Amino acid sequence: MTKRERVVRALERRSPDRIPASDSFWDTTLLRWKQEGFPEEVSPYDFFDFDIQMVHLDVSPRFPAVIIGEDEEMFTFRDRFGYVARRYRDGSPTLDYVSHPAPDRASWEGMREKFAMRPGEKARVDTEGFPFRLTPEPTWAEAREKCRTIGSDDPYILAEAYGPHEAAWRLHGFTNTLMDIAAEPDLIRDMGSTYMRFLMSVISRCLDEGIAFDGFMLVEDLGTTRGMLFSPDSWREIHKPLVAELGAFLKQRGIHFWMHSCGNAEVIFEDLIECGLQVINPLEAKAGLDVCELKKKFGAKLAFFGNIDVIAMAESHAAVEKELKRKLAPFVQDGGYIYHSDHSVPSEVSFDRYQYVMELLRK
Repeated sequence: MTKRERVVRALERRSPDRIPASDSFWDTTLLRWKQEGFPEEVSPYDFFDFDIQMVHLDVSPRFPAVIIGEDEEMFTFRDRFGYVARRYRDGSPTLDYVSHPAPDRASWEGMREKFAMRPGEKARVDTEGFPFRLTPEPTWAEAREKCRTIGSDDPYILAEAYGPHEAAWRLHGFTNTLMDIAAEPDLIRDMGSTYMRFLMSVISRCLDEGIAFDGFMLVEDLGTTRGMLFSPDSWREIHKPLVAELGAFLKQRGIHFWMHSCGNAEVIFEDLIECGLQVINPLEAKAGLDVCELKKKFGAKLAFFGNIDVIAMAESHAAVEKELKRKLAPFVQDGGYIYHSDHSVPSEVSFDRYQYVMELLRK
């Protein structure tokens, strides 16, 4: 069974030859592991024989990505999305957002037209991510070759980009966006719909350029540890129609619909299924989500990608073995599950511990 076939069988809730796997890692985790014996020139995908290769879409307004200032500890940069942020030099995922390009309606009106293809512009897809990136984009020909190369061992190719809420708050500011979901919902709806139309045009351009993928993952963090960031009814009013339109667009093109949403957004899982969602990630254990319970509620319609608690992973061999055995057991015969941590693997997890996780998974 090829890697792609393994993932497809799992998400279609048919038993694969083994549970497929992929994962995400902090930069500081990989730095630690290299001191513990992880090979310098080998990717986690190759070393752990993962089944999914990611490609990344650039659906930004393409502000010039530049470093604005720096000191010994941090550097300040402007991202392609136009926001200015500070980041630690050690690779820590923590960001300090300084400013956003559309803090009010007037500034949004002045930049809406940036969400469109421009004649002669470089590729809006790459095997390297676009957020926080300061290096140039590839040409379309270069991007096509890079995507062809990562597909040489027939992995499942999964593209990803922000969803409407993630895009809106990067443009408008996190607090502003939460406030205006209530105070100016038409503004937030306009930002989201403008972005989502552009997202679909980027996907179409990729397909026209011969760059195909098996699935698309909408990166859309909607939850906290206790529930959603904002009212589920507001999400249904503002964002659900946009997500449903994307779901129909992907279905017409034979592309599976995945979603990454941090925190606990279980209250809208049924809505997401109505929008055509097929796979949900990362299912944070610390937010009260348990894949065994979720399978009982949604397993006939939804596949799961994640939920392996990194706290147990960091604790001990025994703790993570207990975690894996309990959460994998319901899926061994029926499919419907793809291994992933419950967000990303932090530097508290040793290289030896993670190798043990992989050994358990492959037994």
